[in-house]
Amino acid sequence: MLAPQVNLGPQSSLDPTLRRQRVASDLSARSQSPANRYGNRLLVDVVEGTARMDPNRAFVHHPKTARASDGFVQVTYREAVNAINHLAHLITKELGVPAKNSFPTICYIGSQDIRYILFLIACVKAGYKALLNSPRNSLEAALSLLEVTDCHALFYAESQQKTVEPWLQNRPMKHFVIDSMSELLASEPEPFPYSKSFEEAVWDPVVVLHTSGSTGIPKPIVVRHGSLAVADAYRNLPEIGGGRFFFQEYKERTKLYFRHMPLFHAASVYGFLCGHIMYGIPMAFGCPDSPLTAEHVMECIKYSGADSCMVPPSVLEEVANLDEGLALLDKMSFVTFGGGPVAPATGDKLAARGILLQSAIGSTEQYPYAMHFQTNPANWQYFILNTDAMGGDFRPIDGPGSPEELVIVRKGQGKLPTQSVFYTFPDKTEWSTNDIFAPHAQLPNHWMYKGRIDNIIVFSNGEKLNPATIEDTLTGLPKIRGAMVVGQGRFQPALILEPCQDPKDGQEMAHLIDEIWPTLQEVNKETVAHGRISKDFIGVSCAGMPFPRSAKGSLQRALALELYKDEIEELYERALSGEAGGPVILDLSSENSLAQSIVQLVDSRIGVSGLSPQTDFFDAGIDSAQVIRIASLLRAGLKDVPMPAEINLQDSVTPKQIYANNSSQMLACYLFSLVSGESGSGQEQAREIKVMEELLAKYTMNLPAPQPGKPAPNDEGQTVVLTGTTGSLGAYMLDMLCASPRVKKVVAMNRGADGGRSRQAGVCSDRGLATDFSKVQFVGVDVSKPMLGMDQQEYTQLLSEVDRVIHNAWSVNFNLSVRSFEPQVRGVRHLVDMVAAAAKRAPIAFLSSVGSVGGWQHKELPVPEEKFVDLSLPVMGYGRSKAISGLILDAAAAQSGLHTAVVRVGQVSGPRGEKGCWNKPEYFPSLVASGLHLGVLPDDLGPRQRVDWLTMEEVASTILEIVGATTQVKVDDISGYYSASNPNPASWPDMARAVKDFYGGRIQRLVSLGEWQEILERSAAAADADLELNPSIKLLESHRDVLRGKKAGILPTVLATERTARVSPTVRASKAVTPAMMQHWCRQWDY
Repeated sequence: MLAPQVNLGPQSSLDPTLRRQRVASDLSARSQSPANRYGNRLLVDVVEGTARMDPNRAFVHHPKTARASDGFVQVTYREAVNAINHLAHLITKELGVPAKNSFPTICYIGSQDIRYILFLIACVKAGYKALLNSPRNSLEAALSLLEVTDCHALFYAESQQKTVEPWLQNRPMKHFVIDSMSELLASEPEPFPYSKSFEEAVWDPVVVLHTSGSTGIPKPIVVRHGSLAVADAYRNLPEIGGGRFFFQEYKERTKLYFRHMPLFHAASVYGFLCGHIMYGIPMAFGCPDSPLTAEHVMECIKYSGADSCMVPPSVLEEVANLDEGLALLDKMSFVTFGGGPVAPATGDKLAARGILLQSAIGSTEQYPYAMHFQTNPANWQYFILNTDAMGGDFRPIDGPGSPEELVIVRKGQGKLPTQSVFYTFPDKTEWSTNDIFAPHAQLPNHWMYKGRIDNIIVFSNGEKLNPATIEDTLTGLPKIRGAMVVGQGRFQPALILEPCQDPKDGQEMAHLIDEIWPTLQEVNKETVAHGRISKDFIGVSCAGMPFPRSAKGSLQRALALELYKDEIEELYERALSGEAGGPVILDLSSENSLAQSIVQLVDSRIGVSGLSPQTDFFDAGIDSAQVIRIASLLRAGLKDVPMPAEINLQDSVTPKQIYANNSSQMLACYLFSLVSGESGSGQEQAREIKVMEELLAKYTMNLPAPQPGKPAPNDEGQTVVLTGTTGSLGAYMLDMLCASPRVKKVVAMNRGADGGRSRQAGVCSDRGLATDFSKVQFVGVDVSKPMLGMDQQEYTQLLSEVDRVIHNAWSVNFNLSVRSFEPQVRGVRHLVDMVAAAAKRAPIAFLSSVGSVGGWQHKELPVPEEKFVDLSLPVMGYGRSKAISGLILDAAAAQSGLHTAVVRVGQVSGPRGEKGCWNKPEYFPSLVASGLHLGVLPDDLGPRQRVDWLTMEEVASTILEIVGATTQVKVDDISGYYSASNPNPASWPDMARAVKDFYGGRIQRLVSLGEWQEILERSAAAADADLELNPSIKLLESHRDVLRGKKAGILPTVLATERTARVSPTVRASKAVTPAMMQHWCRQWDY
């Protein structure tokens, strides 16, 4: 097949061959320049000249798939220029040709791939300017940038649909979905003309970037061709300290430079436009939208063949702590870090191995600094700055010997600036960088970075914090003279208080911290997540060592940091070891007492209050920094506890375990098993069975005596009790009961004083269900209490009229132990007591689970619709609680003469109707969401391969038919076990293909179950793991169980449905789930 032809020149009536020859000659003259042309070249000319002279040169190297291990491919300059021309034609077709030199703004937001660069160059050719609006911006910030830049058009990648929707709702704009990478690179358009000379275009915009917004709303910064020309001209600078200008040195020293930084960020845009296009440094990118983890960086370096790299400090530190990482870094010709400082210990360790560390610095307003390559590993902390070239003037911030701020002073009187910042601010004669440095004691031009004069704290992961609000709020307290937030180069902030009166001892110091803690908790609520301060990270200033202040009384931060550097180091060491704030006391007398200890620990030391043992940590807003703190506190509390020899606390109590055991109860169960040495699955099952036996004995004791002679329940004009109507399935059952002519009244039982009335309309409306509740009596209950927590009069009235009971409400958490479900099990016994005391023979239907028989060993046969007393059959605490509840109902039927129906419910899918959606936190919706985030989806689910799902509507209808609410069933026939499962199964591979087809390129490939688990595990271990975008992390253990089941050859558990089909028309009429239905649920999720 012929390679796509690159089209470059202006369109005309010339013969195509002659036109190409003329264009080639023109571009060769304009871009292949002698040394004196450097600093007078235009971006478009360089790109197109390279494409003409060396069309197969790599424009960028990128992974073939979402897995770096699948190898890398290159985008050639030929492909890049064709894509640029295609986009330029598209822009002018959709938006028109702009007025000369008007440069209207077009916003672009996309996946982290080369389309960012292609689009901004296309805008240059088309006479527009691209605004790269960060997807991390708040809605307010994003809209502000659109308004200030007068932006009325938006191009975006399909993956950013959810990001741009609120923008478009608040600011109507023309908007277009950009073609996929593969479509763009395959295009063969006609050339798009661009013929400006350097002199004509030097002040034209290249792109609109924006500041970080650390001090408020981000500000747009227009980058002009002149700024890039300044960088281009720096290649002619002489050596300083043994090194040339850093881009020139990079070009000479590397074969392939790997960098994986956000492409909307100034560092990435400048780095690619200047470093790659102008200087020719070969570059490789990481997997688009993959988390920036040490594992991902190492894989990309390994499989791309890169021999140099640029990474954030926090990732570099992770890589440096791994043997494999060190071995990889040893092979690098140099390693660049930027966005924050590297810990001195890490840098020194790498330098001692001879690794050439290069620290990068710049700003959106001024790039690049005239910075030279550092050739001495020992001086890795020092920048070599060419102050003559950049017009740098270092000014002491507080007299001789103090740190110095770098100020850029305009040079010369020529027409064109020779410093990039004055293309950004052409009217200024000097510009303060706000960067503070200290000079090397002996070496000229060597400067160590000391922070920001404007107080912005840059953490090791690149996140930033303006501490002003925190400090100002605390300084306003009566006993506090000053407050200083610290954390430059650390993972999280700490706080030093300066009291009005020095504490006499440690007790007074602790009392002072306790006094200000409530105020700080309130401030934390309003602070960005990475800027919240934990109680253990609070210290008090030293007696006789007040904070240094200026004549005006303001804190001199740089001097204070220097003064307190040892105390700050000690504060972090104590806090990270768990020693700060006093000893950590954990009650290990029982699993429940340990869970309560963890609740108290999170409250007192982390500052997150109001948790119960079952509260999901992440639903409560606990962030990654707090997870690290919890892990260190738990290790501190367990360090003196006798452990089995094979247990290593450092490996066994880490953030990873907290993510996997994401509540105090789950964490207590995990830790208790470590301490007891009973962490094996056999011991766990034995413990669980013992608890089940206890619960069964406890809640079948003294069951009510039979009451013969009661009338049958009504078939017409029924009163039906339904628990849990504000949940998804409950809402569908409520809707059907309200629509049934056989039902006169529905008693909707829910937690809360109003019985769910205030929530029900919203729940039903969201699902397209009716909101006429004229038949409904909402009752607030707590089924774990006698009489369901109702008052005597209300309860007596209910007993007199109830015809049928459907118990649907249950805590859905597949990670909890069976003991955690005791309140729910107790509620079943209370419902038994209620039905036994009712005036009529009201049957009770209980929604059980396939998990109650998940251990069924005869997988070649379906599970019969009958009672099982084998307590090893149920799996997980959830399934065990359901099994025990079914046995309590069996006992009530035998001993009290009740009519009970236990319905084992299989997988409930999303609705068949247009509105509503399959509950996103569940296994399959989470699987799809994570698949989109990771770019892959498993094509095999082992024991979960069988798709015998019923829709919400089908399950709801089946339950009501079994209990005789919507069809006539003799009450004596309502007994025993039933199955709400689809007797006509489909298969997961068909569903997986349907999902991949629906989302197009967002799911790049289907992978084996083992590969899926590997990718998921790596993403879960990443420091920046995102639980919202990658919710399967919360279900890690469930995914591990699926893989273990696959490896063990375990077949799916199939529920027999013959008995159910005889009484349920819905089950009899059910059809297999189709790919179209799967895509219907994808559409409803709107990921």
